[in-house]
Amino acid sequence: MIQDELRLRSKQALKDGDKDTRLVLSSILGKFGETEKTARFDGWTEEAERALIASHVKGLKQAVEQMKSGPVVEQYLGEIALLEPYLPQLLDEAATRALVEPIAANARALGQFIGMVMKEHKGKVDPVLVRKIGGELGLK
Repeated sequence: MIQDELRLRSKQALKDGDKDTRLVLSSILGKFGETEKTARFDGWTEEAERALIASHVKGLKQAVEQMKSGPVVEQYLGEIALLEPYLPQLLDEAATRALVEPIAANARALGQFIGMVMKEHKGKVDPVLVRKIGGELGLK
Protein backbone atom coordinates (compact mmCIF):
# COMPACT_ATOMS: atom_id res chain seq x y z
CA MET A 1 0.00 0.00 0.00
CA ILE A 2 1.09 3.53 -0.73
CA GLN A 3 0.55 4.67 2.85
CA ASP A 4 3.05 2.11 4.08
CA GLU A 5 5.66 3.37 1.64
CA LEU A 6 4.98 6.96 2.67
CA ARG A 7 5.37 6.03 6.35
CA LEU A 8 8.72 4.35 5.62
CA ARG A 9 9.91 7.39 3.66
CA SER A 10 8.78 9.64 6.50
CA LYS A 11 10.74 7.61 9.06
CA GLN A 12 13.80 7.71 6.80
CA ALA A 13 13.45 11.47 6.39
CA LEU A 14 13.32 11.78 10.19
CA LYS A 15 16.51 9.72 10.52
CA ASP A 16 18.19 11.78 7.78
CA GLY A 17 17.14 15.07 9.35
CA ASP A 18 15.20 16.03 6.20
CA LYS A 19 12.57 18.27 7.78
CA ASP A 20 11.00 19.40 4.49
CA THR A 21 10.33 15.87 3.25
CA ARG A 22 9.12 14.81 6.67
CA LEU A 23 6.68 17.73 6.80
CA VAL A 24 5.22 16.94 3.36
CA LEU A 25 4.85 13.26 4.12
CA SER A 26 3.35 13.90 7.55
CA SER A 27 0.84 16.25 5.97
CA ILE A 28 -0.34 13.75 3.36
CA LEU A 29 -0.41 10.93 5.92
CA GLY A 30 -2.60 13.20 8.06
CA LYS A 31 -5.03 13.51 5.15
CA PHE A 32 -5.27 9.71 5.05
CA GLY A 33 -6.10 9.74 8.76
CA GLU A 34 -8.75 12.43 8.33
CA THR A 35 -10.38 10.44 5.53
CA GLU A 36 -10.49 7.30 7.67
CA LYS A 37 -12.54 9.19 10.28
CA THR A 38 -15.33 10.10 7.85
CA ALA A 39 -18.59 8.16 7.81
CA ARG A 40 -18.19 7.35 4.10
CA PHE A 41 -14.84 5.62 4.55
CA ASP A 42 -14.97 1.92 3.64
CA GLY A 43 -11.31 0.96 3.40
CA TRP A 44 -8.31 1.76 1.25
CA THR A 45 -7.50 0.55 -2.22
CA GLU A 46 -4.48 1.65 -4.19
CA GLU A 47 -6.81 3.59 -6.47
CA ALA A 48 -8.36 5.42 -3.50
CA GLU A 49 -4.93 6.25 -2.08
CA ARG A 50 -3.78 7.62 -5.44
CA ALA A 51 -7.00 9.63 -5.77
CA LEU A 52 -6.44 11.27 -2.37
CA ILE A 53 -2.90 12.23 -3.35
CA ALA A 54 -4.13 13.48 -6.75
CA SER A 55 -6.69 15.69 -5.05
CA HIS A 56 -4.01 17.19 -2.81
CA VAL A 57 -1.65 17.76 -5.75
CA LYS A 58 -4.46 19.35 -7.77
CA GLY A 59 -4.95 21.91 -4.99
CA LEU A 60 -1.24 22.63 -4.91
CA LYS A 61 -1.14 23.14 -8.68
CA GLN A 62 -4.08 25.55 -8.52
CA ALA A 63 -2.32 27.53 -5.81
CA VAL A 64 0.88 27.64 -7.89
CA GLU A 65 -1.08 28.95 -10.90
CA GLN A 66 -2.59 31.73 -8.80
CA MET A 67 0.62 32.80 -7.07
CA LYS A 68 2.90 32.48 -10.13
CA SER A 69 6.18 32.91 -8.20
CA GLY A 70 7.75 33.23 -4.79
CA PRO A 71 9.09 31.01 -2.02
CA VAL A 72 5.74 29.35 -1.35
CA VAL A 73 5.46 28.42 -5.02
CA GLU A 74 8.88 26.77 -4.85
CA GLN A 75 7.78 24.87 -1.75
CA TYR A 76 4.59 23.67 -3.46
CA LEU A 77 6.49 22.62 -6.59
CA GLY A 78 8.84 20.58 -4.40
CA GLU A 79 5.86 18.96 -2.70
CA ILE A 80 4.30 18.14 -6.07
CA ALA A 81 7.56 16.58 -7.27
CA LEU A 82 7.80 14.47 -4.11
CA LEU A 83 4.25 13.15 -4.54
CA GLU A 84 4.28 12.63 -8.34
CA PRO A 85 5.29 8.95 -8.17
CA TYR A 86 2.12 8.27 -6.18
CA LEU A 87 -0.31 9.94 -8.57
CA PRO A 88 -2.68 7.79 -10.64
CA GLN A 89 -0.91 6.29 -13.62
CA LEU A 90 -2.88 7.39 -16.67
CA LEU A 91 -2.81 5.69 -20.04
CA ASP A 92 -0.89 7.39 -22.84
CA GLU A 93 -2.70 8.91 -25.83
CA ALA A 94 -2.53 5.81 -28.06
CA ALA A 95 -3.86 3.50 -25.34
CA THR A 96 -6.56 6.01 -24.37
CA ARG A 97 -7.62 6.38 -27.98
CA ALA A 98 -7.88 2.60 -28.43
CA LEU A 99 -9.93 2.35 -25.24
CA VAL A 100 -12.39 5.19 -25.90
CA GLU A 101 -12.95 5.24 -29.67
CA PRO A 102 -15.42 2.32 -29.55
CA ILE A 103 -17.42 4.18 -26.90
CA ALA A 104 -17.81 7.18 -29.23
CA ALA A 105 -20.00 5.12 -31.56
CA ASN A 106 -22.65 4.95 -28.81
CA ALA A 107 -22.52 8.63 -27.85
CA ARG A 108 -24.57 11.43 -29.40
CA ALA A 109 -22.80 14.36 -27.74
CA LEU A 110 -19.39 15.18 -26.31
CA GLY A 111 -20.68 15.47 -22.74
CA GLN A 112 -22.39 12.10 -22.94
CA PHE A 113 -19.20 10.57 -24.41
CA ILE A 114 -17.01 11.98 -21.63
CA GLY A 115 -19.49 10.78 -19.00
CA MET A 116 -19.55 7.27 -20.44
CA VAL A 117 -15.76 7.07 -20.62
CA MET A 118 -15.16 8.44 -17.13
CA LYS A 119 -17.79 6.18 -15.59
CA GLU A 120 -15.99 3.16 -16.96
CA HIS A 121 -12.35 4.29 -16.88
CA LYS A 122 -11.99 7.01 -14.22
CA GLY A 123 -8.46 7.11 -12.86
CA LYS A 124 -7.09 5.39 -15.96
CA VAL A 125 -7.58 8.12 -18.55
CA ASP A 126 -6.96 11.86 -18.62
CA PRO A 127 -10.31 13.68 -18.95
CA VAL A 128 -8.71 16.48 -20.98
CA LEU A 129 -7.39 13.93 -23.46
CA VAL A 130 -10.80 12.22 -23.61
CA ARG A 131 -12.41 15.57 -24.47
CA LYS A 132 -9.82 16.17 -27.19
CA ILE A 133 -10.39 12.73 -28.72
CA GLY A 134 -14.16 13.21 -28.60
CA GLY A 135 -13.81 16.51 -30.45
CA GLU A 136 -11.58 14.90 -33.07
CA LEU A 137 -14.22 12.21 -33.57
CA GLY A 138 -16.79 14.88 -34.35
CA LEU A 139 -18.74 14.90 -31.10
CA LYS A 140 -20.08 18.30 -30.03
